[in-house]
Amino acid sequence: MSEAADSAFQNLPHPRALAFLGDAVFEIFLRELAVAQGLSQSKDLHDFTTRHAKASAQVALFHQLKPHLTEAELEIVRQGRNVGVGVGRRSDQASHRQATGFEALLGALHQVDPKRLDELWALARPVLLDTHLAAD
Repeated sequence: MSEAADSAFQNLPHPRALAFLGDAVFEIFLRELAVAQGLSQSKDLHDFTTRHAKASAQVALFHQLKPHLTEAELEIVRQGRNVGVGVGRRSDQASHRQATGFEALLGALHQVDPKRLDELWALARPVLLDTHLAAD
């Protein structure tokens, strides 16, 4: 991440708002990835996105990406993780909080450093595809 992006992290919206944005950013990424894989049936598209959008899958992806994250990026994750949010129907509190932190990072990078977000997507793509193939 560039020094300019790092300093821009100082003026970001509340982590809850970043997670809200990051959720949409992640959903678009998943949908683009599903279409790029040639999926076209509604059920297949839905299954692909819901399999990877759930909190446990986001946490697993975050752990794969974590070694590639900067301290400033990890701080955004920590801030997002500490935001009080409701727990999803199929999620435990710890997983939901970590997924929220990851979404906050995606929202922050979407606003501050889209190039860095693209770098993380390039790292995430093979992980998600390997997970998808293993689930079939």
